[in-house]
Amino acid sequence: MEILKEKNLSLSEVRNMLDKIRKEYFERDEELSYEQKRALNHARKYAKLNLKDTRELMKKLSELELKLTEEQIVKICDLLPETVDDMRAIFAKERFKYSEDEIKKILDIVDQYR
Repeated sequence: MEILKEKNLSLSEVRNMLDKIRKEYFERDEELSYEQKRALNHARKYAKLNLKDTRELMKKLSELELKLTEEQIVKICDLLPETVDDMRAIFAKERFKYSEDEIKKILDIVDQYR
């Protein structure tokens, strides 16, 4: 199998994608693989937002002047951090630091979806 494209996906997007695959398989009288079932169960259990809200939040975060990476945006959408310290944990491996005001801007947006 060849990888054609890589993209970071939120848990809501994974859940939606695997639900569609499950329905297609069901129509053909097939089952999901063990890994697909595990991934679907994980996404159903831990996805905090529905797909529409996740995409809206991703759009708002990407429009910020902070230049968040796709990976950071997906993590924020999956974890819905509540505090500045939670946000700092997401950015822990970055070489630069966001100011507390910048982090609070992100948290204000996230709070709209919690």
